[in-house]
Amino acid sequence: MRDAELLLRTPLKELIAQLDTGQFWQVHRGTVVNVRQVVAAHHDVLGKVTLSLHDRPEKVAVSRSYAHLFRQM
Repeated sequence: MRDAELLLRTPLKELIAQLDTGQFWQVHRGTVVNVRQVVAAHHDVLGKVTLSLHDRPEKVAVSRSYAHLFRQM
């Protein structure tokens, strides 16, 4: 089921409360990532951060509110 996509009808705020905060981080208003899947954090000249994930071609945008989580990457 690794490549499956599931539709959840649970509010993100409620879902985040059920997840392990050491493993799952909210990175945008509607986006939570498994930090173990993060390959790299890309910082552009304007300070915007995008994430590359294992086995996923698309990049994940990180909002300014959560960019501090990836300063060391």
